[in-house]
Amino acid sequence: MANWSNQPSVYVTCSTCGRRFLLDETETPPFCSERCQLIDLGRWLDEENGLPFEGDPGDTPVEYREED
Repeated sequence: MANWSNQPSVYVTCSTCGRRFLLDETETPPFCSERCQLIDLGRWLDEENGLPFEGDPGDTPVEYREED
């Protein structure tokens, strides 16, 4: 088993609030707190965040389809 006590501290930036924090001092990585984690979850559930979808090969993008 690895000895993590000799590992250097790693600072990261919370993607929600922008605060810098030590990664090993949070219970909710990659967020600085449970609050920021829940804010991010809310953004996904409200569909403010999402993954891009290109569609199946051969599908015509919506913006290029002719209207009926």
